[in-house]
Amino acid sequence: MLAADVSVHADGGGKRPAATEPVLGFDAVMKLQEYLANWFRKNESKFVRAGFVNGLAGFITLEADGELQTTAFEIEDGKIAAIYVVRNPDKLRHLH
Repeated sequence: MLAADVSVHADGGGKRPAATEPVLGFDAVMKLQEYLANWFRKNESKFVRAGFVNGLAGFITLEADGELQTTAFEIEDGKIAAIYVVRNPDKLRHLH
């Protein structure tokens, strides 16, 4: 499902934990996803709804800390080429 050159981009705005640099490449993204899967076992998030996020297929979650988060997927040739995560509460105020 992931492209070989997949990337993950996160924006916490300095207010919530997020990678400060893009995570690049299949192996690095899979390592990040493994870490996040373990973290979410202890800090569950709740699915709010699926939809379009900045024109891309994605979803909104309510995180364990009570803040919203958006995740969007850029799809190329049937594979996920990029994942965009917005955690910055200032950029998500309009969703409350």
